[in-house]
Amino acid sequence: MLLAIAATEIEMNPFRALCRHSGDRLTELVSGVGLLESAVRLSRFLEKHHMNISSVVNFGVGGAYIRDSSAGPVAVLDICLASREILGDYGVCRGLTVEPFGDPALSGPTSFYLDETLLARAQKLLGAHHLDFHCGSFVTVNGASGSSARGASLRDRHDAICENMEGGAIARVCEDFALPLLQVRVISNLVEDRPGSPWRLHEACEKAARVAALLVREITER
Repeated sequence: MLLAIAATEIEMNPFRALCRHSGDRLTELVSGVGLLESAVRLSRFLEKHHMNISSVVNFGVGGAYIRDSSAGPVAVLDICLASREILGDYGVCRGLTVEPFGDPALSGPTSFYLDETLLARAQKLLGAHHLDFHCGSFVTVNGASGSSARGASLRDRHDAICENMEGGAIARVCEDFALPLLQVRVISNLVEDRPGSPWRLHEACEKAARVAALLVREITER
């Protein structure tokens, strides 16, 4: 059985509507917003049900880092796949920068690579459906970045394409339970100086649900 996770009902509801006939091949979890809530809820769920779960798909919205590179910018409503999740603000904050703790006793894992097999299948499937996407490192933050300078700092430090508030915690828990994880986000906003451009939250939620449903059907039918 595949476990689909989204942070909020706003993200999960359109996915439920698309996957209502999936039967016993699929179960779902609303994790709550942020690292703490998602880690607690997912850990509690998997303690009871992990023997029945074969893989995990985490989907939802994210904020894109503004970049000018050969790979092209990530724009609002673009699809992004995570190759790695990084805990972006774990350490010592000095202005816009975050430095790792100097004492190894204070440092835990802060970077998590996602399942390569699921990622490759997702890339192939999106390509087959002529859906453009970006693939790269995601940054998980405790608080959404509210300035372009902070976004640029996290982008450059981690060579990242976007940020979210749950992915790193979900990746850590899945690692503990030895479960393969795929993460897909659709961009709802750019990381820029607030207030900035209006967020396209509901459109991004709807698109993330459609993309996740497409990927979940492919994974569960094989």
